[in-house]
Amino acid sequence: MKNNTISTLKIFVSIGLVVGFGRGFLYGIGGFIHDYILTGINHGSYLALNALWGMPLIFGGIGLVMGLLFLLLRFVLKR
Repeated sequence: MKNNTISTLKIFVSIGLVVGFGRGFLYGIGGFIHDYILTGINHGSYLALNALWGMPLIFGGIGLVMGLLFLLLRFVLKR
């Protein structure tokens, strides 16, 4: 049971990190280019580039919580 639990959590966290990295990359680079074209480099550019590391952390955490909730639900339904 423990090995299955860890592998399920790894899958959810991995999916969260990949989705977070993809969204963070698109948002960060897209936001930086948008700010650079319209207003030049400013505080919005800095915030957009922070999405490159912030969004994978957030989505990884969400994946971990979803994995734990999935395992709890599976445990409750098996009883």
